Amino acid sequence: MEYIKKTAENITKHALEVINRIDEEQVDKMIEVISKSESTFIVGSGRSELIGMAFAMRLMHLGFAVYVIGDVTTPAIKEKDCLIAISGSGETRTVTIAAETASDSGASVIGITTNTSSTLGKFLDVVINIESKSKEPWKHYTSHVLKGVYDDLTPMGTLFEDSAHLFLDGLIAEFMARLGKKEIDLKKRHATIE
Repeated sequence: MEYIKKTAENITKHALEVINRIDEEQVDKMIEVISKSESTFIVGSGRSELIGMAFAMRLMHLGFAVYVIGDVTTPAIKEKDCLIAISGSGETRTVTIAAETASDSGASVIGITTNTSSTLGKFLDVVINIESKSKEPWKHYTSHVLKGVYDDLTPMGTLFEDSAHLFLDGLIAEFMARLGKKEIDLKKRHATIE
């Protein structure tokens, strides 16, 4: 239980640190782009995809038309749509290909990444920079809470993924406040067939 508590505490501290450094103008722009889009598409790979799926579910609960890339019912992306691309490294092939395709179609591309100068970065209209360790060593490795044994307890992309997840859950709360929505409103769109 000791490692569970310490790891959870350190991940939470780290996530708050990196979320506080996200450019608020880019967050406002992300909200504006999603709000004005006819449909929102989300792409990620591995755990980033799972986090994207969780965000997609909440956007759907808020009443947005949202699709996860790779699902068989996902339609073609159009100029009036947006894509949210999640990749810590910014080099995940499936994510960069989707971003390029969306950009070529005229859709807005929002990126959530640690590496803004990556291949993904070339296609972004909105950049949410999660300054965190992904699968590659973190260039801003200065946080005292991450040194030593905790590196092994938050392997590979854990810090990026957990920070992105907390950011996106917070973004849902921001949408709720701006749209005047309450939990009861989201429950109306919750799945009834399971």
